[in-house]
Amino acid sequence: MTIRWWWIAGFGALGAMAGVGYHLTHSATPQATAPIHPVAVVSTAPPPANGSVPVGTSASPIPSSGPTTTAPAFHVASLNAGTVTVPNGRPTVAYFMSSGCGSCFSGEQQLAHLAATTPKSVQWLSLDVDPGYDSPQSVLAMAHAVGAHWPQAFSTNAIVNAYHVTQLDTVAVIAKNGHLLYDGALPSNAQLGRLTTQANA
Repeated sequence: MTIRWWWIAGFGALGAMAGVGYHLTHSATPQATAPIHPVAVVSTAPPPANGSVPVGTSASPIPSSGPTTTAPAFHVASLNAGTVTVPNGRPTVAYFMSSGCGSCFSGEQQLAHLAATTPKSVQWLSLDVDPGYDSPQSVLAMAHAVGAHWPQAFSTNAIVNAYHVTQLDTVAVIAKNGHLLYDGALPSNAQLGRLTTQANA
């Protein structure tokens, strides 16, 4: 009996040691993990109020030394000053904006400051590119708040496409001879002042 229990105890001890060794070996070996794949991050910010115009890279300015470009012609019924025609023999600054856009409020205010110092021959026009979201009342209210005393109108898809508008705060400067001098992001008033002088020459 003593010998048999000694054998049983010996086998039990060996089994326990083998189990401990197996556990230590596997716990020390890093477990294989699934490969990590990049995950697309979706913005949780509210969509911008410019649904009718995709946000992207600003339109490229027309180089002054490049080939002459004729400004696309259009007529638009303004909300406060009858029908506006572009080009119409006057230097014109067209501002593509939205009354629901915070930066456009600042942009319209910037233009109002410049308009107060430019010749009366310069025609100013604000074109709201989001008629599905903005109302005539909101457009006129913003113009009144910043002192933008010029025609305010809703743009059309045809005008947006013709002037390659891909973002809000886009400006087009048309010379009195109908040439498109600039078509791009809202520049500084210093640059825009030079452009209006050139457009009026």
